[in-house]
Amino acid sequence: MVTPVRTEETQRSGLIAINLAAIIFGTAALYGKLDISPFWIVMMRGTFASIAIAAVGLLSGGLGLRPTIAQLRGLLVTGILLAIHWVTFFESVQLAGVAVATLTFAVFPLFTVLLVTMKARRRPSLLELGAGLAIILAVALLVDAKDSNAQLTGVIVGLGSALCFAVFGIKAQILTTEIQPLMVSLIQNLTVALCLTPTLVFSSHAPHTTTDWVCLMLLGVVTTAFMHQLYLFALKRLSATTCSGFIALEPVYAIVFAAIFFGEPLTRWVVVSAAFIIASSIVLLRAERVTVVLD
Repeated sequence: MVTPVRTEETQRSGLIAINLAAIIFGTAALYGKLDISPFWIVMMRGTFASIAIAAVGLLSGGLGLRPTIAQLRGLLVTGILLAIHWVTFFESVQLAGVAVATLTFAVFPLFTVLLVTMKARRRPSLLELGAGLAIILAVALLVDAKDSNAQLTGVIVGLGSALCFAVFGIKAQILTTEIQPLMVSLIQNLTVALCLTPTLVFSSHAPHTTTDWVCLMLLGVVTTAFMHQLYLFALKRLSATTCSGFIALEPVYAIVFAAIFFGEPLTRWVVVSAAFIIASSIVLLRAERVTVVLD
């Protein structure tokens, strides 16, 4: 197998793409500020993303072969996990704000390392344990004792979202080695849309204005489908560790955007917590990449 040569020009284009992807990813949490049920937000996100991905796949021929029954089963499972992750993420935004939701989501590398070490039946390294302890302490800083109910519930829901994403990431990574990434993303987003459609009957706060529908379309097409393509573009030009490091900065962009557009307070504890969680998450992501190579 011939390894593609990464020239300075291709690396530069990769860096531009991954930075843009991280910024776009950072806007995802802002859609949770809409006065719309998380079930509606996620169902429409999956619907619009599916339409955009299908269009790109058909025009580019990038969907590849149809998955087997066994592969389709795995895609459906990961699609359901993705739906749960997105619903709990937006629920966390609505309960406790963008900062809490994005920073608790950033804990997913810790869950990933724990799950991987359990599966491999090995003990976490001292580096992993130290990073994990730093993340736990940082999450504790996010709980406001004066508003414990809303904040604590938001933190718990956010951690549930991070756990779902960790399981999703492990299972989806296996699928992307067997199936074209576009096909994986298409079926996962279709699964999200289909499995959440029945819940809309019981969901209040449906989108009712033109602005609502435009925002949901942007969430599906730009923040999901287009961001996915940018990430894949960057991944072909940069290392997976470099890409993960930039994506780990998503909470920073989200918190800054929330402060600018919605006036969410940027407290010192949020800043301290963000620094600890992001730094520790990058350490864990790098540790996990090394472990995968060594295994």
